[in-house]
Amino acid sequence: MKVNILVVEDEKKVRDSILSFIEELGCYYNIVGSASNGYEAIKFFKSQTIHILLTDLRMPKMDGFELIRKAYERSPETKMIILSGYDDFEYARRAMRFGVKDYLLKPIEREELNKALVNATSSLFSIPKNMLFFVNQEKWDMRLIRLEAKLLDAVEIGNVTAAEEALERLLLGFQQKVNEDRLRFIPFIVDTLTSLRKRLSSIDTVQLYFDQEIDSLLSAFEPQNSLEEINQRVKQFIIYCVKTVNMCRQQSCPDILFNCKKILDEQYKLDLTLTMIAQMVGVTPSYLSRLFKKEVGINFVDYLQQIRINKAKDLLNIPNMKILEVSEMVGFNNAEYFSRIFKRFTGITPQNYRSQSVKEE
Repeated sequence: MKVNILVVEDEKKVRDSILSFIEELGCYYNIVGSASNGYEAIKFFKSQTIHILLTDLRMPKMDGFELIRKAYERSPETKMIILSGYDDFEYARRAMRFGVKDYLLKPIEREELNKALVNATSSLFSIPKNMLFFVNQEKWDMRLIRLEAKLLDAVEIGNVTAAEEALERLLLGFQQKVNEDRLRFIPFIVDTLTSLRKRLSSIDTVQLYFDQEIDSLLSAFEPQNSLEEINQRVKQFIIYCVKTVNMCRQQSCPDILFNCKKILDEQYKLDLTLTMIAQMVGVTPSYLSRLFKKEVGINFVDYLQQIRINKAKDLLNIPNMKILEVSEMVGFNNAEYFSRIFKRFTGITPQNYRSQSVKEE
């Protein structure tokens, strides 16, 4: 079960940062696309079901307010989140008439974005039943979504105990949801297995087992088998997967982090995203995000930004180099955004940092 998200922001660095944040937040958010203005964004509504729209207000060609109005006309069920600066409050207040769910101030903080997405996702479950937010006509509730997310996260990092606990509760929740009706139970299981296969696509050993055994597992859904028998087969299948993942992760974890840090240290000037780096080191974005947080102590985006800010400090000691030049040399195309990030990490602006360095000399 996926929540389709469209991100609209004219500043590429900000847009990429938001996309990376969303990728870190888990498998239930599906980014259907991103755009730099409302004109590009509205095209997605013609071919996609957009559950959540995140949009800046001040953009070229078609601004966020006009986009929100047009999006509301096309898809009144879509939940909208505004991304904007401090001076846009009155502008944002006007947009609230068109179903805007939240208003986030730049620079966007990961936790604030997470809260806004959770609120928007929760409210999706109160929309009319003709909304395409079902699995084979069965509506998922937030409890099942959270349980499946816990299961997938536990399997992906190889946490056997957490996986067993989440799986037990999830299967029980499925049974209660369908009231012991096997035909209504199967779609939930198939959807979970599909999500699991996607999450483990980078681990060849698990993928091979998955492809070889999935037909045998699905044969357990024959009419003569009870739900209890189906549950046992599903448990055996998934627990084998998580144990295999655990073994593989223990062997490869140090190499993954080393390679990831090496890429970031050497290529920090480029437009790097969590998804891009995950592909380069052979893991999923969600796994890399959790690995980074656990082993390094900060999230991927903050680690990359910290590298850029440290490099910027060195360049700011060069007297004749302009702030814009410094920002571009460390991977920021927008000097204003660079200044905001610099102040967030150091507590002072680049200009003040340079002035202090001169005085100390």
